[in-house]
Amino acid sequence: MDYKKAEHKNGIYFYPNDTFNTISIRLNFMAQCDNDKAPIYDLLCYFLTKSNQKYPTDDDINEREKELYSLQVYFSNLFYGKQKVFSLNANMIAPNLLQEDYSEEAFEFIRDILRKPDFTNQKMLDRIKRNLLSEIRLNISDNENYAESMYHQMVLPDQNRKYDDSTDIDYIIHMIEAVTLEDLEREYNHLMEHFHSGFVFGNVSKDQFDSFVDCVSLTPKEQDIHYQRNITTIEGDMEIERDTEQSYIYVTYDIENLTYPQLRVLYYILNSSTGLCLKTFREKYGLVYSSYAEIMNYDGKLMIYAETDKSKKEKFLQALDEIIADLNNPELMEQFITRAKEEYFATEYTFDENHSKIVTAINSYLLKLADGFDRNDINEGIHNLTSEELLQKTKTMQRKNVFMVRSEEDESI
Repeated sequence: MDYKKAEHKNGIYFYPNDTFNTISIRLNFMAQCDNDKAPIYDLLCYFLTKSNQKYPTDDDINEREKELYSLQVYFSNLFYGKQKVFSLNANMIAPNLLQEDYSEEAFEFIRDILRKPDFTNQKMLDRIKRNLLSEIRLNISDNENYAESMYHQMVLPDQNRKYDDSTDIDYIIHMIEAVTLEDLEREYNHLMEHFHSGFVFGNVSKDQFDSFVDCVSLTPKEQDIHYQRNITTIEGDMEIERDTEQSYIYVTYDIENLTYPQLRVLYYILNSSTGLCLKTFREKYGLVYSSYAEIMNYDGKLMIYAETDKSKKEKFLQALDEIIADLNNPELMEQFITRAKEEYFATEYTFDENHSKIVTAINSYLLKLADGFDRNDINEGIHNLTSEELLQKTKTMQRKNVFMVRSEEDESI
């Protein structure tokens, strides 16, 4: 598939592929990133699929989706670095597999969900608020989720993550309860004025694509999008106590921003089935229940996480020092890169058979999440990547913080 030469109209790109029996649609809008607006967008994700001028109740919406061969329409709301992207997502059975071409009806339904929200429905907003608060309370009660939230609050406070990463339930309740129907309508109007890009992928004809674009009637807005940002890591060692049997460790390094091919290869070196996290922490030393590395490339951070037993913090940090030393050993780095490339390209053999991976790759290209690279560019970059190039980046790594959530009775640390 040539991502760069796809036909497009009004910012929506056409990617036909008759390998699959479905059509996937994505429409991306650039949202405002202020933290006080975060609960508004979360509520909008639910509200837009439950309160509509044409379909008075969410039961009406669900019934219409069933009539359209179980068409799915939902919204997502994600941060990429310092940018928030609000997206409409739709999946439908390809009409040419059925007795009728229902595409016009399906496209009109998608348009109505997007274009005709009912911002007078206070009862629905109240119900959605209750449901969202229930989800957040459940999330906070989970020890691992609690540890992650506290890590981002205390170690990376400038990251401006979502308000529900807070563990202060009173604060969260205040933020959600303060949202009004007027707030929803204002931010919705902002989104409609900041359409960025979209695509239609799957078993779809050019006529059907044109029909969809004309139906939703969107105009892309030229927007200066930057994901990269410089955030501060609060330095030092931090520990907090929690009623938990396991301990959760997060070790943060500053690292120079990686190109996307460098990021993918380093990810495989650390996280694959033969990666250093599994091989060192678990198989060699038996220190962890689980572990992984997260590369926060837009923030210039590398985080190593582990769920471990009591009293193993120092041994874990010693093993981590061993990993960092290995990453800066030229001879070993050559071996790591060779193995990582082999594992990466082994997964590429099945890429064209994986619907969700293709959809993700298209969206990543259109949003320029991978330095503006498409899949072909990424594969070429990974193929040509040398150990010297990656060593230049790993040598910049500096440990800034060790954060731990441990059990209250864990006196041995």
